[in-house]
Amino acid sequence: MKKTSKVYLVFLNGKSNAGGAERMVHYLDEYLKSREIQTQIIDEDFLKNTFVGKLYWKLFNRRHFEKRRAKYIARFITAYLWLNYRPNKIVISNGEPTAYYPTDYVISHGCFHKMELDYGRKDSKFSRVAKLQMIACRNARKIIAVESNVKNDLIKYYGINKDKITVVPNCIDRNNFYPIKKQTTDFKTIAYIGRLEYGKGIAELQELAKLVEMQHDWKLLITCNNSSNTELFTNLNKTQVLVGLTIDTINELAYSKADIIFYPSYSESFGMVTIEALACGKPIAGNAVGVLPKLVEEKQPGAYLLPKLINEDIFRFFDNCIEDSNKFSPEEIHQQAMKKFSIESYFEQMDQQFFKTN
Repeated sequence: MKKTSKVYLVFLNGKSNAGGAERMVHYLDEYLKSREIQTQIIDEDFLKNTFVGKLYWKLFNRRHFEKRRAKYIARFITAYLWLNYRPNKIVISNGEPTAYYPTDYVISHGCFHKMELDYGRKDSKFSRVAKLQMIACRNARKIIAVESNVKNDLIKYYGINKDKITVVPNCIDRNNFYPIKKQTTDFKTIAYIGRLEYGKGIAELQELAKLVEMQHDWKLLITCNNSSNTELFTNLNKTQVLVGLTIDTINELAYSKADIIFYPSYSESFGMVTIEALACGKPIAGNAVGVLPKLVEEKQPGAYLLPKLINEDIFRFFDNCIEDSNKFSPEEIHQQAMKKFSIESYFEQMDQQFFKTN
């Protein structure tokens, strides 16, 4: 990294700690501050509360602009960055918001086009957001991908030069994610942690909630970052929904309550829930997305792949996973996960990206 007085972190969702990508912005921000580098988070709230932004955002009241929202926000960010340009400032983004600006680093949490295909997109042509991401990756000086599968997707779908992409896995902070002894209950708890949307497996979650209603010794805990689609889980006696948990509360109020984590996502570039669950000493059963299948192959304690169908046999499967994970203490599961994904290792690897001599 060139000598800099400030780093702009252009991530529209900020570091709200609500989801995996947002939590990684939090860790990136903490990393830079630990190296005594000043940061400025440029998220959507920041932009639309600037003097010009207050006027510009009125455009999105019109259908034409709202339909092309990502493109027009990228244009606004480009203008903002050029107007605030200084030779010693660094720009890091997740891609599409800086499509029209020569970004120093893109932190890629996944190939958007690949995700859309996983979610069922039939058209092989790029969507507007995928095009922006591709342009941003091509214009960036360097790309840091969160997993090798992300690197491969960027090469395959966007034609990015492989030499421009390095891989630094996501991390977890042991100060937030560690085993907390579960209180004794006369029932077992399945926890779902994530957004309630199609690509995250909401249909499978709904099916599981119906099945849980017919069980006498199981309950379902759903935690999400906003209230979208929570109404789908009202009037259920054995399902609890919590909204708005942060990185400071999610372990105590979610992971620590679970006997097993249910992770039915259709597509993940990495999947922060996977490593957070394991760091909390909890078994997780999910689809073969993100880092989970690699961990299963490596025989990471507590990592399991879901069966293809969610039916009444799922509870026997969960019981088998819990029994198998009990061969290890929660602390042992935690330690195995931390060997691969500690925040200390993440900081060291980021040093190699930003400060290594060429």
